[in-house]
Amino acid sequence: MSDRMTRASRGLVMLALGVLMLQRIWTGTLIWFVNPRTLGLTWMAALGMIAIAGSLLDVRKLRRVPAVAGSAAAGSTAASEAGEHDHTGHDHAAHAHAGSGNYFSLVMLALPLIMALLVPSRPLDGSALANKGLNTARPLVRSDATSLKRVEKPPEQRNILEWVRNFNYASDASVYAGETADVTGFTYFDTRLPAGQFIVARYSVSCCVADAMALGMVVQSKQAAPAGNAWIRVRGPVSLAKIGDQPMPLIQAVSVEAIAEPTDPYLYP
Repeated sequence: MSDRMTRASRGLVMLALGVLMLQRIWTGTLIWFVNPRTLGLTWMAALGMIAIAGSLLDVRKLRRVPAVAGSAAAGSTAASEAGEHDHTGHDHAAHAHAGSGNYFSLVMLALPLIMALLVPSRPLDGSALANKGLNTARPLVRSDATSLKRVEKPPEQRNILEWVRNFNYASDASVYAGETADVTGFTYFDTRLPAGQFIVARYSVSCCVADAMALGMVVQSKQAAPAGNAWIRVRGPVSLAKIGDQPMPLIQAVSVEAIAEPTDPYLYP
């Protein structure tokens, strides 16, 4: 591939990546992959890619470079017309390696675009827990640990992340027994739990889905268990449960209601 073609191809890929990022921001689907706090940086990155693409696709830079001097051009033309080409000291292998290197770098640049076009876009849900697992350790995902230790909110206003965080940092988690929880999440059936119990879970995302952690609360319900990976709203008093040695809040469900998947399914510390 010539330098001209390589430059144009890279420009087109950069343009496509920038437009794809702007499209994801516009449609609201980018929050399936990154924390909304990073949207400003994402805007800047997308516009930067488009600016770089504009430079690479500059028509003036893509034109064939004219001969440096008239005599040199004349000599080159005469040699070309005569079919003469001096191969002495000419390294064809270097050209081959440069060409393969150009192809490789272009493929690596286009890889995120290829993945975005081939893999359906959707947020993480219960099906990803088979690989990520349920996090029962302390959900520390920011450096200012003091602000994470307790969430002073009325019990009915706490989300799953806030309940799990309070349980993890309480010297005696039983102080929360009897408080009423009202949370939403997707269902997950953990094999370590006894019959009649399941988990209502949400993903906590600090920066992007690469650092996503699934956090959950155990639910004890007399109603028929909902299907796996279904979005529900659970209300009821809280008591203490354990998975392994880790204390977890257990909701003695008064009601379990099916709901639609929220537009933004993640929680953010």
